[in-house]
Amino acid sequence: MRRAEKFTDKALKAVERIARNEAEKAMSGKTAECAAIWHQPKRPKTK
Repeated sequence: MRRAEKFTDKALKAVERIARNEAEKAMSGKTAECAAIWHQPKRPKTK
């Protein structure tokens, strides 16, 4: 049973690596989804 678990873990890690590489390829050259709108510093409140 442990041998099957080891194989499953290795297979999942390989699939994860492939998915990450494909996501990086798809995102290269494109702007971020959020476009940094929500990452701007807060403005002072007017009284």
